[in-house]
Amino acid sequence: MTTSSPLRTTLFSILLLLLVGWGAPHIASADDPPALPPTTQEDPALVQQYQQLIQPDVMASQLYYFASDRFMGRDTGSPHLNMAAEYLASLYQQYGVAPRGTKEVEDPRSLKRYFQPVELFGNQLQQATLRAHVDDENAVEHSYNLNQPDGAFYPVFGNLPASSGGIVFAGYGIDDEDLGYNDFAALEDEEIDITGQWVILLHNEPMDEDGQSLLTDDGDLSGWTEQSNQKLQRIFSAGTPAGILIVGDAGPRAIDIAKRAQMLAELADPGSLSLREEDHSQNIPPVHMISSSFANDLLAPSGQSVEEAREAIHQDLSPVVFEVPDISLDGTLTFEPVKVDTENVLGFVEGSDPDLKDEVIVITSHYDHIGISRTASDENFINNGADDNGSGTIGTVAMARAFQQAAEDGYGPRRSIFFMNVTAEERGLLGSAYYTDVSPVFPLEQTVLNINMDMIGRIDPSSPTLPDSNYVYIIGADLISEDLHETNVHANEATDINLTLDYRYNDPGDPQQLFRRSDQWNFGKHNIPFIFYFTGLHDDYHDVGDEAHKIEYDRMADIVRLAFATVWDVANKDERPEVTGEGFN
Repeated sequence: MTTSSPLRTTLFSILLLLLVGWGAPHIASADDPPALPPTTQEDPALVQQYQQLIQPDVMASQLYYFASDRFMGRDTGSPHLNMAAEYLASLYQQYGVAPRGTKEVEDPRSLKRYFQPVELFGNQLQQATLRAHVDDENAVEHSYNLNQPDGAFYPVFGNLPASSGGIVFAGYGIDDEDLGYNDFAALEDEEIDITGQWVILLHNEPMDEDGQSLLTDDGDLSGWTEQSNQKLQRIFSAGTPAGILIVGDAGPRAIDIAKRAQMLAELADPGSLSLREEDHSQNIPPVHMISSSFANDLLAPSGQSVEEAREAIHQDLSPVVFEVPDISLDGTLTFEPVKVDTENVLGFVEGSDPDLKDEVIVITSHYDHIGISRTASDENFINNGADDNGSGTIGTVAMARAFQQAAEDGYGPRRSIFFMNVTAEERGLLGSAYYTDVSPVFPLEQTVLNINMDMIGRIDPSSPTLPDSNYVYIIGADLISEDLHETNVHANEATDINLTLDYRYNDPGDPQQLFRRSDQWNFGKHNIPFIFYFTGLHDDYHDVGDEAHKIEYDRMADIVRLAFATVWDVANKDERPEVTGEGFN
């Protein structure tokens, strides 16, 4: 046997040590505890890395599609809302976010695995009739029904089963001192009381043939056209009519009454909705949109027509109002109870800490909107809801993508994160109420936080921060948990988002009551800490002008990034946010 050299002995020793494992990299086993993801205080750069996955251009491409005419305003009860739910589920599936729905499906790839079925009950209008009588004789009758509307009128809203009265022509139904035009002063001068009578109004406002306002100095349309509910509010402030009939096809910005009636019949609006199967109150007089032809039949005993009244008003911008003699109008509304099947859309990133993963953070945004407008012109009558709430919906998906990628990279949140796009918010916060009050997927006592994003894409023209538009309204952060408030403030600073955090509406006494007007309400009422991220109301709120091209995508991304960092910290801290207040209960 030969003798080894010192060098060979050293090399042999190193090789032996490597073979037995001393000094070799540790290979994790299934029994090893997972690494703890750092908080923003410990490693802000890591959190910023995943914040950058929340990209304005990606959210824009998704929101332009989600808020397109394809989904017809995403009204609850419509097939278009179900299509929107499938689109959201497809995004979660594309990003690898696990389904957490409760719908039983056999296909392991089905998008319906992301659905939590929500059963709602409505009171659907089946038929509306209008019968005019002249000198006790049946002069004219028209009907709207779901089988075949006759095209003379269609319902806008109202639920009073029967109403009768005479007829008053009230011009445009405008009362505006600044514009120098007042139909209601003319009614008072003529000693005409609208209480108990059917009121006929011309749609919009006086315009020339090019659609320019005759009332404004610059020709721009006033709020009496852009926000047509002003007229109805003014009518009801003057008295309780038997009903209101709006002539929708006279002049520019006209509505094709027959076409809109057919579309509404096909959509079959389920009416007011509830989680409970019960009768709905019936006390609101009907409001209908009618054709000029039908209106002329109703005005005939007066010897005047819609066209003549419009021309007389436009000549010198003086109101024309009158009672129609020798005529009465009977209206009926027939409803039937219906069941509406809709769904919350649920994605899930499971917690990585075996001791904390049963605690859950719920991220909510409502994906429904208000469908098609019954009063907007044919040029644009779909309420696409890009800001309300396409912005929050797509923001939720973007957060889910970022957390899923972090989990795949070994930085999974210690607590579980549950992403829920809820249905029927516009019908009374019903989708989130179903989750919290009827069928929570996770016990509420294990729910440590709710983050809600609703309308995070536009600029509030009344914001006190202007001209600096780099703000977000924070609602609720300290109402239930001061810890949560401090976490949100720190996340904004530590990750260099540096939004102006405005607490303008963070007050249960605020007259807008915004803290109870979105889905965080249903978590907050159970004393679950929440933050409602919001950028404010604007002129296109619940209007056809709420379109994707008006969204501020860079700022929207920063708001979602702030929410992401706040959730990251809450998910990864040892202790859940302490409940230190009673909130608004």
